[in-house]
Amino acid sequence: MLADTGTALPTDDVYSRNYIGGEWVFPAAPYEFEIRNPADSTITAVVPLSSRNDVNRAIAAAQAIDKGEWADPERRVQLLMALLDRLNALEPELVKLQCGETGLSAEDSAAALRATLAVARALVFEVEGRADCRQQGASGHVLSWGLPLAEMLTSVFATLVRGMSVVVKPSLRGPLSPVAVALAASQVGFPPGSINVVQGTGVDVGAALIGSSLLDELHVHGNPGTLAQARRAEPRTGVPLRTLSAGGNVAIIYPEIDDRQISAMAAKAAVGLRIHSTGGPFGQTTVAVHDSVAPRALEALVSEVGVVSPAPLPSEPLRRVAMSRVQRLGADGGRTMVGRPIPDDIEHRMGWRMPPVVTDLGNAATAAGRLNSAGEPLGPVLTVVRWTSHDDLDQLFAGQRYRAGYASTWGEGFADDRITFGAVARSLSPLEIACVGTLPLAWAGL
Repeated sequence: MLADTGTALPTDDVYSRNYIGGEWVFPAAPYEFEIRNPADSTITAVVPLSSRNDVNRAIAAAQAIDKGEWADPERRVQLLMALLDRLNALEPELVKLQCGETGLSAEDSAAALRATLAVARALVFEVEGRADCRQQGASGHVLSWGLPLAEMLTSVFATLVRGMSVVVKPSLRGPLSPVAVALAASQVGFPPGSINVVQGTGVDVGAALIGSSLLDELHVHGNPGTLAQARRAEPRTGVPLRTLSAGGNVAIIYPEIDDRQISAMAAKAAVGLRIHSTGGPFGQTTVAVHDSVAPRALEALVSEVGVVSPAPLPSEPLRRVAMSRVQRLGADGGRTMVGRPIPDDIEHRMGWRMPPVVTDLGNAATAAGRLNSAGEPLGPVLTVVRWTSHDDLDQLFAGQRYRAGYASTWGEGFADDRITFGAVARSLSPLEIACVGTLPLAWAGL
């Protein structure tokens, strides 16, 4: 067992272990993986590559948790709020950690952290107050690479609020934030077994969680292949599956909009593009603009997005997938308005960067098919579509990805009651809606 050193954030010794049953333990097999900063490829930590044996041990620890303290709603809320207070006090350290894990700038990392903590605080009151959400048992969580801290404090945190214990498999590309949250939880008195973190590959740890029949529920955030694997396993395991499709946040622009509002919309869209992880809840991938104001909106978007710096992605294969999607959109008739040559960096081989892209997909009749066939949104890519009626909007945003997303609305002239999103708040971006404590419940995996 690793002694509690009282350090603010994990040390190298902590990162090299799993957190199971309240103890920091080495995996069953001694294999390791280097975690690199996506911005410059520097090594930030070395984490273990675990196996099915470690997953089974973690599930057993989650099931064996002392039900007394954790089952008491008042005590559980006290612990959850103490964890959030602890994380809030660690903001400077967590901002730096998130920068190294995702490649975000310090400014964007701080904004994402504050919004994430606001989401988590809202969940304590929103979920705990619902009697239908209170349950016990062990929940498995397979996280994606995009914004790991946000994922840890949305779906995982919401599960803890309901009284369940968790087994978390972080992304191999983004495991540091979940480990930091687990350490903070141990420091404020979470009972052993309430949070368990098992690091490793999707082939080993992810597949073990997806294929386990010992869990009471399973949450999977990932690429289409991982989601498909989880859906195939559900009938065999009998474990209820909850998934969150990435990339569902949009802005909808109505015809009666002035130039000041257009400028504000474009500026917020650029922020969403900088926080480019479509796996997290704060990025924005699509702007649906009424055809009558499309030229003005496109001009403003091109101006704002054109100065956004190239965004780091965690691997060259992911960048190829992102660029391939842009190419497919263009081949289907999309018009690239912003886009620069890819800045290869030989010295920083892991710092694969992708320039921001704005693609005009044209009218809604053709854009809906293009959006669906192009695949999962990745990287700093903003698609613009033109609409003229509510039927166009219904067609564009009929997919599950958008039902799990958020829409900001701009301008006047139409009611938006036919738009089926988790939440709609005029002129508030995804970051802002989180900070005021309103959010789509789909972000919590409910």
